[in-house]
Amino acid sequence: MKIRHALFGSLSFLAAVSAQGVTLEQLAKRLEQLESKVEKYESQYGPLQESSSSAPAPLSNAIPMPTPVSRQVVTQATGDDIDASYLAPSTGGAGNWFERTSIGGYGELHLNQGDKEQIDFHRFVLFFNHSFSDRIKLFTEVELEHSVAGEGKPGEVELEQAYIEFLLDNDWSIRAGQYLLPIGILNEVHEPDTFYGVERNNVEVNIIPTTWWEGGVMVSKNFESGLGFDVAVHSALAVTTDLSSSNAFRIRSGRQKVAEADASDYAASFRARYNGIPGLSLTAFANYQNDIAPDNTEDNSALLLGGSAVYQNGGFGLRALIAHWDIQGQSFEDNDADSQWGAYIEPSYRWSFGDQAVGVFGRYSHYEFARGAGNSRGGEFDEFTVGVNYWPIANVVLKADYTLIEQDGEEDNETFNFGVGYSF
Repeated sequence: MKIRHALFGSLSFLAAVSAQGVTLEQLAKRLEQLESKVEKYESQYGPLQESSSSAPAPLSNAIPMPTPVSRQVVTQATGDDIDASYLAPSTGGAGNWFERTSIGGYGELHLNQGDKEQIDFHRFVLFFNHSFSDRIKLFTEVELEHSVAGEGKPGEVELEQAYIEFLLDNDWSIRAGQYLLPIGILNEVHEPDTFYGVERNNVEVNIIPTTWWEGGVMVSKNFESGLGFDVAVHSALAVTTDLSSSNAFRIRSGRQKVAEADASDYAASFRARYNGIPGLSLTAFANYQNDIAPDNTEDNSALLLGGSAVYQNGGFGLRALIAHWDIQGQSFEDNDADSQWGAYIEPSYRWSFGDQAVGVFGRYSHYEFARGAGNSRGGEFDEFTVGVNYWPIANVVLKADYTLIEQDGEEDNETFNFGVGYSF
């Protein structure tokens, strides 16, 4: 071969160095060793390229470097980017399965001191996600609430998400399976390091109700202008109208969590999004329930309408949300549950010191929801919260806040809350 001829042709040059104490016999021996190495290399990887200007071809059995693929979400509390969906690196279908699988999660411990005095590891969550290809992804989320689950125990083990996402051309995508609905601010992004306050705000807990997931199909589209929309058809709520229950007529109690859920009626959700101005995120959302109380014989169709605004400019942040349920049916009207709604506004300011940050916030909330059997779990509420978040590093947070709740303009409920949380 040509490379061998080149090596032999160089003998005359190499012989010239014999004057330096190297004999031709020694040079010939070294040449034979070099030839042997070349033949061994070619037997494994194929012929060497003749042109020295061309780059060596990649080895056929080399593992390709993973290309990070993530759905970046601007966290409305901190203004930073986080990988909210913890998407597995893509290898285009090559490599072993574990090279296309990622693990993430979050957790939070709460201490409440006041009318309620308790300490609780509220949530321990793990994400297991997998890239079947650059266009087909799996997302799953498993959650343990309140540390211990089982008969007579306060906790639950829940499958919060398990869906396949298909990434299509022109920024279209489709989700099929069990997913979080595109409603409100916290419902999709609620890792503890992404929002202010130890507990999630009561407007989104009781009215939306976070965390709310269903089974079905969702189609999403993004435009270069910053506009986008999501349309979903999915399983429905099943609110009880049993007057003996403390959960009667309460929206939150209607979450079936896709657990052998009643599928006699379906529901639909819609969200319009605008992110065309840096630091500003606006949404308008709606949810329609064909029959929100399937155990009732009357027409109980329901419509949720709402909107949110999130603004971040340097250290200053502002969140605002409103959501309102209009529910049909005489039974809901008779029990003052046909109109359930809430709103809040939350200004904040955050200072950064290298990897660390400190933020302070205040929040005013007003919300009204069904009373059920008695006044303790429903009514009309005004809530005032002030607090501080400390991030020793981006994905770890320590929190403290003070909350005052006025129920029906009379009862005061004061609580000091402390928490620690993380996500990865």
